[in-house]
Amino acid sequence: MKFTPMSVARKLKFYQLVVFDQVLQSGSLLRAAQALNLTQPAVTKIIHELESYFDAPLLIRGNRGVTATELGELVVRRAKSLLAELRSLTDEVNAFQEGTSGHVMVGTLISASSSLLPRAMQLLKQRAPSVLVSLRVGQMDQLFPALAVGEVDLVVGRVPDDWGWRNESPMLEVEVLYGEALCVVAGAQHPLQGRSPVSLADLHGYPWVLPTRDSLLRRTADRLFAEADLGTPANVVESLSILTNISLMQDQQTVALMPFEATRQFADAGMLRALDLGTPLQFGNIGYFHAANRDLGPAARLFRECLEQASREHDQGTPA
Repeated sequence: MKFTPMSVARKLKFYQLVVFDQVLQSGSLLRAAQALNLTQPAVTKIIHELESYFDAPLLIRGNRGVTATELGELVVRRAKSLLAELRSLTDEVNAFQEGTSGHVMVGTLISASSSLLPRAMQLLKQRAPSVLVSLRVGQMDQLFPALAVGEVDLVVGRVPDDWGWRNESPMLEVEVLYGEALCVVAGAQHPLQGRSPVSLADLHGYPWVLPTRDSLLRRTADRLFAEADLGTPANVVESLSILTNISLMQDQQTVALMPFEATRQFADAGMLRALDLGTPLQFGNIGYFHAANRDLGPAARLFRECLEQASREHDQGTPA
């Protein structure tokens, strides 16, 4: 059977793609049915309709759930872009008919989660309380592909120095908001608090919390140790969880690297203090990525405005 755009348009239905995408996200027909408020037989019927139309299996069913066949991967990859456009169309129609409303999907790294994004969300809710914001935290390896296919509208975080080599880079654009500093932090009663300056060599023998090896911040940490002619500390926990890291530092021995904005609110609460290394450390630029070939919907455009306002407040020293 040879497919044509007209034959696909006549036979393929958006709700079938929504169900298929949810099945793969859930990894289970039952969990997809629960998420969509459908019965499992209804979900199974829709998948059978899709497989019948394409005359090939789209799912591999196993003891641990379902995964996509090669054809299924192709279908869902294209379906995500179609569903992103459907979501934008829904938002624009709602915004036109009812005023400002909609749904914005934001991907973020830990570096932007502590102050910039909460302030942007506050500004958004002041202007448009009915807009729903969904936040997805992850690494660039996860967020860039999601942005390229329309699963998220914006990705906010540190702009990698080397992001241009990635497969998705021709499809993405970036806007820089501000430069971020980096801190070496410890509990407020750490033995080296109050000493100035403190060198990395002084801290090398203490327990450290370092970012996981797949993170941008870990590359920065490794570079700092290399520039100081030091290897990675021997006593290390790898973690990107801010709450876990703060708890570990309450032993008044453990040391960690954190972006300044992530440190500030906990320092104000007396839980942490930045150690004085004598020279400032640069973390890099904070900005947001968006798809170059896809217009933002009204809710996402409004959130972008709020993000830029929150950035201006940051530059002016206004508490976020």
